Amino acid sequence: MSRPLDFNRFNLAFVVVASLLASLLGACGLAVDREIIGTRSFGSQQATVEEIRFRSGKFRLVGDLRIPEGEGPHPAIIMVHGDGPATREGFPTTFPPAIETFLGNGYAVFSWDKPGSGESRGKFNKLVLERADILVDGVKVLEEHPSIDPSRIGLWGISQAGWVMPQALDDTDQVAFMIVVSGGGEPGVYQYAYQVGQKVACAGGSEEEAAEVEQAWEKAFSTTDYNEHREAMEFLLTNQVVKEYTGIKLAQEDNWIPLIEDNPNAFYDPMEILAHSTIPVLAFFGELDKNIDPVQGAEAYQAALQKAGNQNYQVIFIPGVAHSLTPAETGCLDETWGSEVVPEYLDTMEAWLKDLGE
Repeated sequence: MSRPLDFNRFNLAFVVVASLLASLLGACGLAVDREIIGTRSFGSQQATVEEIRFRSGKFRLVGDLRIPEGEGPHPAIIMVHGDGPATREGFPTTFPPAIETFLGNGYAVFSWDKPGSGESRGKFNKLVLERADILVDGVKVLEEHPSIDPSRIGLWGISQAGWVMPQALDDTDQVAFMIVVSGGGEPGVYQYAYQVGQKVACAGGSEEEAAEVEQAWEKAFSTTDYNEHREAMEFLLTNQVVKEYTGIKLAQEDNWIPLIEDNPNAFYDPMEILAHSTIPVLAFFGELDKNIDPVQGAEAYQAALQKAGNQNYQVIFIPGVAHSLTPAETGCLDETWGSEVVPEYLDTMEAWLKDLGE
């Protein structure tokens, strides 16, 4: 609320003190509003739903905590979205079956509307870093909740979450375990090169053409030499599928900024963090994934966790499924995939959680 410029010093002091108090409350994790919504069914499971509102930096988050039946405190899992707009309910093929599985094994489940979706507010400027900051604050919210066991808070995430969750692990030691579904095992610039190459293949291009496009994309956006960038871009722009799918244009040298300078985060490798993590990790990859390279991802997770000396991890490669772990024929992005995740995924996850709780 605006005030005239000549308000007295008492009012000024009051505003300053109030502002400092609000900041301190937020820093202490106390600026959280909770409200019981009621009891809801999640498949075969019942849970008490509590709406939670909290602040994280410039963002205002609103989400639901589903608390399972039985006496607490309960272990908990935070659901981490992939790319694009999404609410606390998530996508119907991915969130509901996972939530039902978690509740059935005694885990509370927390998810929120992403900023810009549902009731949450804010706009990302540094996507992965800001999402990781929000996730760390979400962990703090659960740590202070009377129904949650603060020593047993884990993460589940899909797709882009494969970059967000490791970054959060680098910022907090309060995460007890992590489950990742179709998360990339390399920097985003290389992952997108794979996706563009697969788009060419799915449009009828040969494996050789797809590989050439992937290599050219990596060169165009990894180099700091304009002539190399221009050469790779000129090749890419001869491919109509690439032009239509990505919308790329060749910049003049005077206006060109190497991606490593313009967006260093595109070169962030989540495996560098996983190579030092010893928390339990369960990672799933689908054979037909065209969004992220499943072979590279599975091998990268295996190598990173071995390097870390991690004694409790599984890397699961599931044949015949697409990015969402639903059945598919090709996994291409324009294909209508199956509407339900394969049982192997849910059965493996449930067994892993049971072992984790023993």
